[in-house]
Amino acid sequence: MYEAWKSERKNTMSQESFQPFYFKGVKFDGNHSPVAMEMVESFEVRDDDVFISAYLKSGTTWTQQIVSLICADGDLSEVCKVPIQQRTPWLETLDRVKGTGEPTPKVLKDAPSPRLMKTHLPYHMLPQQAKDGRGKIVYCARNVKDVAVSWHNMRRMVNNIPCGSWEENFQEFMTPEEAYNGFWWDVIPEYWRHKDDGNMLFIKFEDMKQDLRGHVVKIATFLGRTLSDQRIDEVVANCTFSAMKENPATNFSRIPALQKAFFSKAEGSGLEFIRKGEVGDWKNWFSQEENQILETIHEEKMAGLDLTFRFE
Repeated sequence: MYEAWKSERKNTMSQESFQPFYFKGVKFDGNHSPVAMEMVESFEVRDDDVFISAYLKSGTTWTQQIVSLICADGDLSEVCKVPIQQRTPWLETLDRVKGTGEPTPKVLKDAPSPRLMKTHLPYHMLPQQAKDGRGKIVYCARNVKDVAVSWHNMRRMVNNIPCGSWEENFQEFMTPEEAYNGFWWDVIPEYWRHKDDGNMLFIKFEDMKQDLRGHVVKIATFLGRTLSDQRIDEVVANCTFSAMKENPATNFSRIPALQKAFFSKAEGSGLEFIRKGEVGDWKNWFSQEENQILETIHEEKMAGLDLTFRFE
């Protein structure tokens, strides 16, 4: 099932530069492409396009899995075997599906509808037509403490993203101009302010952990999809963390070729692309001082917003 995709991905790898860079004042890791990002703002959005958006390590893959299964017309058991990057291409990158090396916005131009797309971009960098109300945006947010820990562990395993110690990565995460994909306290409030837009659904990682089935129904309703109870149950069964961890189509570190190409520095560590998916893992990492630093900034930056998160 994965052989063609792995071969195409290998051909693309040599064409990519993985050095971090700044785009419009925001730092991005080298998995992103400045060429693709230049094309995003003018990307022509269709009414049935779906953008799955989230800050780094905030439930993106989880939301991709849910949305793609809801939108699948065929047998879910077969759809689940298709690599998630093929079902929901990453908008601001070079093509990772066909292996053309072309910017994903260009590749998606002639793709059949409905087009599902993943993005880690801040709201103000989304396609202008999406911000004007075309298509639909499913945004998943996660409590900032668990995001910081999950991002640190991702950097420990991904070959092409530089990684320091937990203390170094924490300091970088807490520095606005050094944080990858934007400062959390800039990005999340910006999306939250658009939560009532007609084409936006704002959900939380922690809420999905408490009520996965309810969120499958909520997302399906938002997307205008009517699912039978049986189909909802099938989606839920394929979207638990245990199911996704065992599925190579969502847990890329279970694909030997990709593990070798992208995750080899984690060999023997037990780290995987789908790691824990827990609420409160930050308590195993944060020192008392680090927690106080973050709490102070969080209280200051979130003042005046009716947005709260569950931290355990």
